[in-house]
Amino acid sequence: MKTFKSIPLVFLVLLACQREESPLPPAPGPQLVEHTLYASTPGEDAPQTRTIISPYNEKKILWSARESISILCGEGNYTFQGDNEAPAPTANFTGMGPADLGSYIALYPYDFSATYAGGYVSTKLTPFQLGKDGSFRDGYLVTADDATGNSISFNHVCSGLRFMVNADNIKAVSIRGNNGEKIAGDFRFRFTAEDTPVAEAGTEQFVTLSPSSGSAFEAGKYYYIIILPTVFSKGFTITADNGSQIGELRFESSATFTAGKFKNVTGNLDERMTWTTPSGRVYYGQENSFCLRPGETVSFDVNPRKISGSWQRSGLPASIGFPDEAEVLWGGGSASISSDSKLTITASATPGSALVAIKKNGTILWSYLIWVTESAPAETTLPSGAKALPALGGDCYFQWGRKDPLLSTANVANPGASCLAYSISHPTEYIKNNTAIYDWIDDIDWTLWGDGTAKTVWDPCPIGYRVPAKDDFSGINEKYLTESFEALGYITYNGYHNHTDYYYWTRSTDFQGDVRKLSWFLGVPTPETDILWTDYRYMAYPVRCVKE
Repeated sequence: MKTFKSIPLVFLVLLACQREESPLPPAPGPQLVEHTLYASTPGEDAPQTRTIISPYNEKKILWSARESISILCGEGNYTFQGDNEAPAPTANFTGMGPADLGSYIALYPYDFSATYAGGYVSTKLTPFQLGKDGSFRDGYLVTADDATGNSISFNHVCSGLRFMVNADNIKAVSIRGNNGEKIAGDFRFRFTAEDTPVAEAGTEQFVTLSPSSGSAFEAGKYYYIIILPTVFSKGFTITADNGSQIGELRFESSATFTAGKFKNVTGNLDERMTWTTPSGRVYYGQENSFCLRPGETVSFDVNPRKISGSWQRSGLPASIGFPDEAEVLWGGGSASISSDSKLTITASATPGSALVAIKKNGTILWSYLIWVTESAPAETTLPSGAKALPALGGDCYFQWGRKDPLLSTANVANPGASCLAYSISHPTEYIKNNTAIYDWIDDIDWTLWGDGTAKTVWDPCPIGYRVPAKDDFSGINEKYLTESFEALGYITYNGYHNHTDYYYWTRSTDFQGDVRKLSWFLGVPTPETDILWTDYRYMAYPVRCVKE
């Protein structure tokens, strides 16, 4: 007799309704007969208990009453239901299936949409559930067994993250990999030679959890996010939202999730997040630029966040800056915003770039670069080993530290003060600062693009990329530059546009605070030499984003 070895997720009970009418002829396909399968877990007197989530609790696994499992046999998916009326360590599962089950897959949680073909099981991860004492629901891992008899034993397929909230008004919790690694969603797995299920692929890079019941998560209870076995090379981020404020935890170091294992978040989520009143700089959305195909549509949340350190954020009350309008400032395509601050952008039918803004009462709150290409921009491996995209947005230019691109026809403005705030509400204007010659900003902030730190909210690059560091451009000489870079030139405060020279920003600064760029211009006799120069922040150069 096999023993049950795993931790389940959620269950779904299907009710069959009988109708008093003439029976229909049998449908084509295999004739179904009733089968009973047996699954067990260690009994109360077992000398060894199973650690569900070490080191916090050690509990025996119990089947919840009347659980359902999927039996995948050939091309069919059949429902088998447990016979226990209360949580129990053993259960019989009865259902209709082909007369000869042969080799079959037993899958939990129940999912009638799951399929088995070509040696792979395709199913969907249930993103989370609430842990309850005294029931089967202490872990919620997807489990499976490749069985041939009437006794079934389950192995783990996925891993997960455990957390607790202490506040009573958190309405959503989400997780994302900092480097775009897959988390959950539709996925598939196969069995190895040792009959161990191994996850092969997934689809989701960002998963948002909502309470399973009620309008908020229950304080003091453990919840579990189900995750594909993976390595988050740059760590992961958890965000909690109470409707008016948003708190974020960012884990910067590499994190490994293995099959059947939970990673714990020590302490309560909301106790480790900053829940503050509005102050500091406000931003909207996860990224500042998106690469789309012609006619493609993207939608994302643009509720306001407040900067509190690098990518640490908390939200704002409803009286502060919730957008009520979207507008395409230049370029093609269309944009709209919903009542719950979801921005939807449809790219133009032809390649190019566009700048889309969100507004409140006619004032621009934030803006986004839309880079429209026929195919995904190809990465180029630079001499340093860094993988770089083509110039961001094509014919677009950035003053150092600004998140928004400028066109070569941009108007010049001199706001006098509060230049950073002005750059947000006037993203199409080149800023000339008469009080700080050679600069556009009126404060000494050399970290806008994250020199020596994590990617910041001012970085203009798409998700998974950032403005390169100085070292990313090391080893580039004149020959490589002319063969692998475009001569897009620059724009400057007098409205002059050079379109024949090679200038590209880095995020790095030198010890005097001068900003470094990759620069070489035609006519200078410096072949086969290092061509990294410094220049001032008021200049507007292209950016080639590098992979994080």
